[in-house]
Amino acid sequence: MDTKNKFIILKKVRYGEADLILQALSTHGEKMSFMARGALKSRRRFGGGVLEPCHFVQFTYHQSKTGKLHTLKEASLINDFPGLRRDYDRLEFALRAVDAVGKVSQEGDATAEFLFNLLGHVLSGLERADDLTAIKLQFWLKFLMQQGVLTPEPWMTPFLKANLADAPTLAEPARAEARRIVGLEMLIEQYVRNATL
Repeated sequence: MDTKNKFIILKKVRYGEADLILQALSTHGEKMSFMARGALKSRRRFGGGVLEPCHFVQFTYHQSKTGKLHTLKEASLINDFPGLRRDYDRLEFALRAVDAVGKVSQEGDATAEFLFNLLGHVLSGLERADDLTAIKLQFWLKFLMQQGVLTPEPWMTPFLKANLADAPTLAEPARAEARRIVGLEMLIEQYVRNATL
């Protein structure tokens, strides 16, 4: 019996001549893997570039009974966040956020809705943001706090308390703290590397 669910695509890897293996994050925060047979040839089931990282999609799939690789039957696009492609910095940060979430999310863990919501909100916020500084600070801080690897400091409070949709209101404090982004990104790289060992 086929199952339908919504996902954010985290990663795609070509497999053979026409197939793709995809990793995607469910609305429950569970990372799932899919085999999309003939994806590079089938325009009817997977047309229009629907199977790209950062895309919010609905999958119809057959759940594997023995392994972790489910069979993808069909995919439809819900939101491809076209504003992410306005400039390189915006798209690069979106891909970094997707990669970080993909590395810490777990197969079989359907209790991590926070990761799905955080990633969805940052992709949506990046589409609209004029200045990326506040949204970068907010995302990295919220991500690290959720993972339990960050000790809160007073300067973090406005970024942690506000929703990602409120990033434009944090433009001034973000400019004052912009220098901290490099340190946060180094901490993220170290944490993600250790999390995947």
